[in-house]
Amino acid sequence: MKGQLGAQTGTLIRFNLKRDWKKNLIWIAVMTGLFAVIAAKFDGIYGTQAALNEIVKTLKMPAMVALFGAFTAKAPYTTAKVFATEMVVFMALFMVIMNIMIAVAATRTDEDDGRLELIRAHAVGRLAPLFAVATELTILNGLVGVLFGLGLQVAQLSGATTTGNWLIGLGLGTLGWAFGMLTLLLAQVATSASGTTMLSYVVLGGMYIARMGTDVSHPRLTWWIPFGWIEKMDVYQTAHWLPVGLYGLMGLVCLAVALGLSAQRDVGAGLISPRRGRRQASLWLRGPATLLWRQSRGMMIAWLLGNFILGASYASIFNTIGDLAKSNPMIKQLLGTSALAAANRTVVKNFIAVLAVVMVIVALIPAVQLMLKLVGDEQKGVLHQVYATATSRWHVWISYTGWALVLGSGVLLSGLAGMYLMGKITMTDPIRWSTYWQIFCAYVPAMLVMIAAASALAGWLPKWRVVAWAWVGYAFFSLYLGNLIDLPRWARRLTPIGFVNKVPIKAIDWTTSGWCLAIAVLILIIAAFGYRRRDLAQ
Repeated sequence: MKGQLGAQTGTLIRFNLKRDWKKNLIWIAVMTGLFAVIAAKFDGIYGTQAALNEIVKTLKMPAMVALFGAFTAKAPYTTAKVFATEMVVFMALFMVIMNIMIAVAATRTDEDDGRLELIRAHAVGRLAPLFAVATELTILNGLVGVLFGLGLQVAQLSGATTTGNWLIGLGLGTLGWAFGMLTLLLAQVATSASGTTMLSYVVLGGMYIARMGTDVSHPRLTWWIPFGWIEKMDVYQTAHWLPVGLYGLMGLVCLAVALGLSAQRDVGAGLISPRRGRRQASLWLRGPATLLWRQSRGMMIAWLLGNFILGASYASIFNTIGDLAKSNPMIKQLLGTSALAAANRTVVKNFIAVLAVVMVIVALIPAVQLMLKLVGDEQKGVLHQVYATATSRWHVWISYTGWALVLGSGVLLSGLAGMYLMGKITMTDPIRWSTYWQIFCAYVPAMLVMIAAASALAGWLPKWRVVAWAWVGYAFFSLYLGNLIDLPRWARRLTPIGFVNKVPIKAIDWTTSGWCLAIAVLILIIAAFGYRRRDLAQ
């Protein structure tokens, strides 16, 4: 019976690797290349003891602990210890995202598109497709982890050890694999690819927020959060291998549960049953715009609420970050009460300026996803039925583009609103709403350019739509880590977000906002023209 459940697993593994080799190769090249290049630059950036002491002070600040994890390294400080603190959590995020995208595409997307049903029509075991995906993820994460270790060996960071290098590589590899297996489990729970993706990111976001809170307030509690285990390896010091074993155990448990659920459920079904629809369509369901809302409203509401909660979670530690007197009692005596309050507000505003970039990137994810759904719905044949009615190309394009622009702006605004409301509750001297509104006005024009670019790719080059995701990913990398790795100014300005002033520390540059809006409008016109001319994607 067991053999029958896994029949033809080897054939499906070869099929998956042949189908996904380009996508996997791109992920491997981007992840390992990024990691190795940054590692190679670190000795040059923090080559002196003075530079190391300065960055250590920065990394010990509560704001940096929330972003990068607790700084547990002990003196003497080395470049390798700083690298481990700055890069491990950052790379862990990308490892999880990589596994979510690949796992969802190879499971629920195949079910939604009907490919799994065709495969199951042959002499293929019931669990063979899931075994094949799990094997593919194992190979991918194992290869990436080994290349991480080799990259660190070649970089020869000051203070690095062979044990520490391989601990980072294998730790990140097992983390990615564990979350890949968790995604396979969630794919049995949800009933669609979009539902699985949303559920996976909700779990990741919840763990990240929980890790952020425990790292700042109670570091020992981070052991209860799987995403936080990666920080507990104590790299280049005592070298704890327990987190690697925990990730391996977590992955095995998730895979076992996923296999058990997959053996019981029907194709296309899930533990979360979809709500029954109406007997008759609503009067509002009269065009592509309302149809898109009906299809995607769950995803839209989830992102709005999710970013609101993320903003509120960050704001919950504003008091801790802005309490300079707590970290250094002498400051209060030197500055006085009023000057200390002003200094505290400056610290909080600096943190908000960093968080603004995170909020913008989070807002871009659902906006770009909804925009590129235009191509996906064409490939699934959904829009062929729409075009069979008296519906113009222009009407469909403006529906998807309009919702993407509104969703991106709305998600950013919800995140800032969460920050404002929680800050008003927890802070003794809260930041005014006008400050958050300035952030919104400063970043929205740059966001519109990136959403418009995704629309242009959907209109002219649908096969190259992955470039839109690459641009968003680069924006996050260049702005989130740009200062810490001494990225050149021109490299940070390869995205429109890089041109925006550091609001609210600096004033809004209305000239930049103006030309961003003009470019966005121009790109949208070009995108609309391209979509009306091209054939439907197959």
